[in-house]
Amino acid sequence: MVSRRSLSAILPGLLVALTALPVPVAGVQAAARIHHGPALVVASTEPQLAPAQDVAFFQPFRQATGQSVTRRAWTGALPDLESHGVQAGGSASAWSLVFAEDTTIRAACMQGLVVHLAGSATNPDGCGAPGLATQVVVAWDQTWRDSAPRWNDFWDIVRFPGKRGLRRDPRTTLEIALLADGVPPAQVYGQLATPQGVDRAFRKLSQLRPYITWWSTPNEAASLLSRKQVLMGSAPREAVDSLATRGEPGRIGINADMALSYDLSWAVVAGQSAERLGRSRDLLHFIVQPDRQAAFVGAAPAGPSTPAHPAALLPVDVQFWQVNYAPLSRRFALWLRKAG
Repeated sequence: MVSRRSLSAILPGLLVALTALPVPVAGVQAAARIHHGPALVVASTEPQLAPAQDVAFFQPFRQATGQSVTRRAWTGALPDLESHGVQAGGSASAWSLVFAEDTTIRAACMQGLVVHLAGSATNPDGCGAPGLATQVVVAWDQTWRDSAPRWNDFWDIVRFPGKRGLRRDPRTTLEIALLADGVPPAQVYGQLATPQGVDRAFRKLSQLRPYITWWSTPNEAASLLSRKQVLMGSAPREAVDSLATRGEPGRIGINADMALSYDLSWAVVAGQSAERLGRSRDLLHFIVQPDRQAAFVGAAPAGPSTPAHPAALLPVDVQFWQVNYAPLSRRFALWLRKAG
């Protein structure tokens, strides 16, 4: 769900980070007076937000500058980013900006695949510019039941028979397994930092393995629910919210209690020519302006009203995944192969 509070909280730091880039103050305005080359290419793992981004960012940018913007879908795989960035040799088809979850952007930053921005209070290491706060929630088909399932219900195949949708990635999936096994949110990353905790998470996943239908992108997570391929699933909240705009209001329920909260971030792709890099930075400066952010909030899919009692959230630990994503990804891939 798009949050006005989360956007207003990150804007000051975002603007500080971006003003440190060597872009003239009147860069966007000056861009309108020059002839532009090929379209800038924005790759995103969040296609459900594309209509709102078109309305709030890309169409107004073209009107203001004459610069067209093309969107591309991205799974978040770093080899794809590398092939369309530093290995693209500055070609016209190279990606300009990427938009993905913060853990992906930081991994790309560590490998030199995106440009470092200046650090700020909200972005101390300069790996990307925060763009949106969201959550992975329990989502379920309300034609099956009215009351909201929790993560422990997710594993209860006897009482609630049917398929479950889970992300084909250790991020959020291992945390969910431990939450379902009774680990309090405050202790989840302490557990995952130990071999015993990791073993516990994979044992819990093995219990559910025959009933799991995997998803890799937010749209896939929403599609599994929309097509009734799963009874319940983990899903990015804004992807479920977008179903209401496609003619399915109210059928898919959301339980945000014990949801995993995380940020989506923008980044400038490394490896572009100097001229194209300047235009990419102009676009990012345009995107983070307060009036454009307000327009995005107005255009983005609206989630359900906030419940009377605040939900307990588990913030995704970006530093943990920055250190542990590679080894846990290998363990996850091995578990998938063994599980068949």
